[in-house]
Amino acid sequence: MTTTDNSVHDGVVFTTSQVVLLTGLHRRTLEAFERAGIVSPRRSAAGQASYDQHDLVRLRQARNLVQRAGMDLDEVRQLFALQDQIEQTRQRLDQMVTELWEVLDRTVPTPSGRVFTTGSDGRAWPGRQTMTGRRRLQR
Repeated sequence: MTTTDNSVHDGVVFTTSQVVLLTGLHRRTLEAFERAGIVSPRRSAAGQASYDQHDLVRLRQARNLVQRAGMDLDEVRQLFALQDQIEQTRQRLDQMVTELWEVLDRTVPTPSGRVFTTGSDGRAWPGRQTMTGRRRLQR
């Protein structure tokens, strides 16, 4: 997604020159990855690209998939699109679980208060914790 907004998830923004240094990619390779839809940096009003931490991770992964696994850029783009769909589905499922617990909390009393719940990844948590309290760092 190309925007003129400089807001990013973690607040850190990298210029094209910084990305080239941090990823080891040649500037033309970076441009090819952008044309292929691997990353979509935000653009300033002057047209300067800015990348966030997520973009850096994607670029390193793409480089490794191309160099080590022999994938072409279209395959890499498709793989990333599937990963994004899986993550969106996980988030929707987690939201649905939260909503179901809210309905259960309103309608079904639990005398002991001891309940186990699982997220979309199958992990079990005792009690009725909110999803924000269960953020997983592996993703």
